[in-house]
Amino acid sequence: MEIKKIEKSQWKEIKKIYKEAFPKNERKPFASIKRSVKRGKSEILIALENNIVAGFIMLTEYKDIVMIEYFAVSAEGRGKGVGSLMLDEIHARHKGKRTVLLIERLIQEADNYSQRVARKSFYIRNEFEETNIFIKDFGGGMEVLCRGGNISGEEMIEVQKYALGRLFFMLSRGKLID
Repeated sequence: MEIKKIEKSQWKEIKKIYKEAFPKNERKPFASIKRSVKRGKSEILIALENNIVAGFIMLTEYKDIVMIEYFAVSAEGRGKGVGSLMLDEIHARHKGKRTVLLIERLIQEADNYSQRVARKSFYIRNEFEETNIFIKDFGGGMEVLCRGGNISGEEMIEVQKYALGRLFFMLSRGKLID
């Protein structure tokens, strides 16, 4: 397994995984993702197995925080340690920085409750910790997890504004919730 920066020829594979992994209400326009990477604001790393993209992770750095905006493993790559390997690589590349991400809140009435529980368990196994910070945006209720230290709600809003850009952040109606 090799973890490296995306190459121009791999965007089509990333887009396919992106559309399969994220519901429409949680996706940015794909063109804005490409633009963010092209401008150097964000970076996409891929996991390659036998020259096939097995997963990708989109990161945005802000001060001493690395925000994982999107992270997905292809259906063929799941259950093979690809995700854990990618998270360890991020941690190694960004030593001394806090890594944050958003997951769907664990709401028992949710259609995908068991999937949400499994996702959170995966991150906890990979050294992320609960922050007791919750954000409501167009994607619904989200929980903030952090690896490598603590983060405040205000810092999380700051990094989200930076990652999304002012317009998308405003449109997302992102705010802290209890």
